[in-house]
Amino acid sequence: MKKNNIYKILLTIFTCLMILALIILFSWYKENKKNQEIVDNVKKYININNDENNEEKEDKNNEEKKYLDKKILEENQYTVGWIKIEGTKIDYPVVKYTDNEYYLKHDFNNNLNSAGWIFMDYKNNFNDQNIVLYGHHRKDGSMFGSLKMLFDDEFYKDHKNEILFIKENEIIRYSIFSVYKVVNTDSYNSTNFVSLEEMVEEFKNRSSIHFDFDVLDVSQIITLSTCDYNNSYRLVVHGYKKLS
Repeated sequence: MKKNNIYKILLTIFTCLMILALIILFSWYKENKKNQEIVDNVKKYININNDENNEEKEDKNNEEKKYLDKKILEENQYTVGWIKIEGTKIDYPVVKYTDNEYYLKHDFNNNLNSAGWIFMDYKNNFNDQNIVLYGHHRKDGSMFGSLKMLFDDEFYKDHKNEILFIKENEIIRYSIFSVYKVVNTDSYNSTNFVSLEEMVEEFKNRSSIHFDFDVLDVSQIITLSTCDYNNSYRLVVHGYKKLS
């Protein structure tokens, strides 16, 4: 009799866990699907197809090129640009709020969503030495889930080691120079440093892949950060912009 009761209890627990797992899985799928729909909708605001770093090609009418339509601000007033990395799923508008918490749990349309969105550090401005972006590490590769692809040196044989940050009138090209894992208490995400040159050298030495470049040729860096190992570590990618 006792064995039957134990069996029924275990069966009930197992059934409840299965139902809970299915609910979580469905919610996860629904959130990711919603975010992809958002991206598909706002891609109409971006136009970089005609720009392949051909600086010699100037508009005949001498008009300034528009890469990101400012009408995207009507969709989300906190939009500050767009990030794109060839060969990955990273192809998103970037937002910036008054803190670093809001977009951990809200999507681009400002609806609750555990997938969050790609956002810039609230302390940042574009004159800082280090532009810092955050995003969740989603298992399907969305948000910054595909950032892990940049930790495989085989990736760079078929793709550029380049991070594009697209603004209304400018495409900023950052060359990837460092990829590594670090505890989340590290200060890699400071927006400015006492010496940019020294920090670039330090980040270069941390990298699990060697990138050949001159630290003296750096005017600014971009940092992409996402969680790893149950939030104990961060996957960090740095790119640099060359001096003009």
